[in-house]
Amino acid sequence: MVDKVLENLTPSTDPVLQEQRGYSLEVESSIVEARPNSFTSLKPKIVKSVSLYLQLLWDDCPNGKTIKVLDLITNSKTLFGTRFESKDIYVIRHIASDLREISLFSNNKKNGIKKYFKNIDVDRSDISARLDLVREFEEYLSEIVHMNYCSSHEQAKKIAKLISDLDKEKNEIPENFEDYSETIIFNTIFENFCIVFVFNFYKIFSEFLYDDKE
Repeated sequence: MVDKVLENLTPSTDPVLQEQRGYSLEVESSIVEARPNSFTSLKPKIVKSVSLYLQLLWDDCPNGKTIKVLDLITNSKTLFGTRFESKDIYVIRHIASDLREISLFSNNKKNGIKKYFKNIDVDRSDISARLDLVREFEEYLSEIVHMNYCSSHEQAKKIAKLISDLDKEKNEIPENFEDYSETIIFNTIFENFCIVFVFNFYKIFSEFLYDDKE
């Protein structure tokens, strides 16, 4: 049912836009899921909720793209799952490119979250901080796409500080660029940041989630 809603949703029929109400995502034990340790472990509920609300912004602000937000995140999961088998040396750039796209319009003052999701208080300190984090992630992903790895190192330090302040979680970023650019270290940081990037949207949109049992 949820897949059909995602496929056929329009601003005129969406219950959130029309009634400013939550969207049922078949909540099991809790409203907000725990953040997973791998990108491929992102639960369908998390992916679908993030895709649903970001897609609303895309649909109301035509950007010439025919691909869906859900497809971009799903494709990233597939790429993460096969990257060690892939002969494509730019697989991480492909993932960064896909994920960077999903945040289109999220911070747009005219047509963004503030306009459409009225019960999300974008001026509340935690929500504002999460939207700031989105902007920093966009910059980080852009640096990866353009292979500006030295710049991505500095950006990674900023993001790690924001995550620590916001979620009290540590992300160790080596001070030395040579250490940061070591394949295993870089890949670990990149995947963890991609998880946080998607999950950060989930935390924002959890303002809309509700439990049918309530």
